[in-house]
Amino acid sequence: MSYKLTIEEFDTNISQYVERLKVNIKDIKFNREEGVRFVISNELDSTTLFENKKSKGVYLFELNLDNANLVGTKRATRIKNFAEAWKKKKNDSFFSSSVIKKRLQFRTDFDEQWLPLYIGKNKNIYSRIKEHIDLSPGKNTYAMKLRHRNNLHGLEFRVSILEIDVVNYDFIVPHIERSLREEYHPLIGKQ
Repeated sequence: MSYKLTIEEFDTNISQYVERLKVNIKDIKFNREEGVRFVISNELDSTTLFENKKSKGVYLFELNLDNANLVGTKRATRIKNFAEAWKKKKNDSFFSSSVIKKRLQFRTDFDEQWLPLYIGKNKNIYSRIKEHIDLSPGKNTYAMKLRHRNNLHGLEFRVSILEIDVVNYDFIVPHIERSLREEYHPLIGKQ
């Protein structure tokens, strides 16, 4: 029976740390101004965007709403039209993350230049970001596969990164990712 007490104590300690993390999450922010900007095209070489190193962490993709290739005059209209274009590919058996309807509704009065699009985590963030750009549409992962969405060519994106190199990644980083998702409300995801 002593294992039950050990597990209960462990569970209590984890819950306390999760609550502490929620309180202090306001101190964890993406440095969006230092994000890497790129325009989607067939010529884009994603290998030149980032160092070829393995790092754990969380990343944020954003869409530049002031891009002339987006349809609409108001930013809210551009977001709506972008979401429709994203869904169209999804309906064409293109396996990737979806537009989250409640977040789309949350953006009806959005008036910033950069729209939070997708937040993810990975133990090799630079490799995963490249998959979001280049991965084949037939691969069964939730990568965005941006290059293969021809209707998005010419649009500008930005990726910001938080490197989080901790031993207990599997305990810590999911909570950070979830908290950042609640703060930024990215338009696309599986959660």
